[in-house]
Amino acid sequence: MSLSMPAGHTPRYTDFEIVGLSDETMREGGERALYGADDESKLKLIEALAEAGVRDIDLGSGLTEPKFLLRCLHSQHLLGRIPEDTQFVFNLTLKTWEPLCEALQIIPRDYLAKIQVSLGMVEHRQSEKLLERAHEALSSIGVGSFRASILNAFSHEIDEDRYAFINEQIERVRQLGISLVRVNDSIGTLYPESTAVLASNLVKDNPDITFYLHSHDDRGLGLANSLASIFHGFQMVEGGVAGFGNRAGLANVEVLSQIFAERRISVAGTVLDTEKLSRAAALAEEVFMVLPNVYRPVSGMLVRNENAGIVNVPDYLGVSRPVDYFLNPIGIFPTTVAQVLENSGFPEEYLRDEEFLAEVTRRLVGYMEDTLHPAKRERFDALLHQVREFYTDIVRLDAVHNVALEVLQDRSSTAVALQAGV
Repeated sequence: MSLSMPAGHTPRYTDFEIVGLSDETMREGGERALYGADDESKLKLIEALAEAGVRDIDLGSGLTEPKFLLRCLHSQHLLGRIPEDTQFVFNLTLKTWEPLCEALQIIPRDYLAKIQVSLGMVEHRQSEKLLERAHEALSSIGVGSFRASILNAFSHEIDEDRYAFINEQIERVRQLGISLVRVNDSIGTLYPESTAVLASNLVKDNPDITFYLHSHDDRGLGLANSLASIFHGFQMVEGGVAGFGNRAGLANVEVLSQIFAERRISVAGTVLDTEKLSRAAALAEEVFMVLPNVYRPVSGMLVRNENAGIVNVPDYLGVSRPVDYFLNPIGIFPTTVAQVLENSGFPEEYLRDEEFLAEVTRRLVGYMEDTLHPAKRERFDALLHQVREFYTDIVRLDAVHNVALEVLQDRSSTAVALQAGV
């Protein structure tokens, strides 16, 4: 049976405050990066995120990441390059927690007391109380606080059995003193109306818990679901700059920032800077070697470009916004030429000269079609070939088999050599 909206629920759409924004650019951006990223560049990205107002930064979850986390903490506490109120979160799952617990011990206890560990897959081996054992072990090495992450494979609706399962896991983490819970739309199949039902019920039934949604963009609904979650009661929101996240990504943080400004939604303890977040988005593409999405909302490098020649609907409606106008063969008309010249103060006599306007138009179109387009076509084809070639050397799973065979071969060679007395 499907869950329904709780009686008396009232959504909020404007003029409210949430307690935080959690940024996943570093963790899921790193997980999705086909060729990795160097620590120096990653630290610059973290500094850019912090400068833009981000105060909750998720890291993890590989074995090398504790060393990088230590570098970040040194940068924060010894050099002052990251604001003191920035919360670092180290993300791990119960399938891999033991080696990560050991790896985290390179971090001094006074630093561990300042970070937060996010425990994922809390339902894993529940009968063996694995969550409780991991929490105890991590606490014993000095980790100061925790949040929990609950995996879900939602269908289009929230059924009562799934909802009961989520509440069962919430009760388990509550017993450990954890009051911050991330609910995962793990495969990106939630729809906003279902998110509204889920968020409103969880907040009503768990008033002592702070919730946020991990909303994947597999259906193009990551942003819509993230907004629906806070409109209907969740107290935090999550995303990545440039929409960084696994597979199709997560909610785009700079777009969230723009919407928050328009809806007068604030984030406690900080002020988000949309322009700086947009610069961080461009840097993230560079750090993780992702081709720029030039028409990405808010932060795409060409997103403010608009064709000046066709009937420009926003201009027609009198909408004011930053615009970089351009012309192409589709959009250029003699009337366009006349308008551009008039705006620049060109003499009136030329604006009434139809032959003059037609000749200017003809020459512009000729340049665009006969010179500019062929040159750009040639360069684009070369770039496209380079891009396809760039993404050919991806390490796939069969590499594990090949390296394993190499190791076995080397062992055999060593054993033979030892038997021969070499």
